[in-house]
Amino acid sequence: MSISRSDARSLSAEASKKGAAILGGQLSQKEGRFVINKIDALELLEKYAGKNIIFIIGEVKDNETGQVKTCLTCGRDYIDSECPHCARVRSRLRGSR
Repeated sequence: MSISRSDARSLSAEASKKGAAILGGQLSQKEGRFVINKIDALELLEKYAGKNIIFIIGEVKDNETGQVKTCLTCGRDYIDSECPHCARVRSRLRGSR
């Protein structure tokens, strides 16, 4: 199951605040090794050998169409030219509905 880009950012930000190591990016396989942003995933895991860890992995929804955007204000994903949630809030605050 994939998660939205904004949810992935929130999850990684919260984990980082708690002191967790975060690694994200495109997963590829080169010469039998799994690589994420030029970092060998196996080498990263070897660093934690013998320790009690939680390993969380999730697929972030792909942005194939180039239309799905994440609002920098509220963090929601949207397709339109502007975030519909923030547009409604601005409209409501300005007094026009």
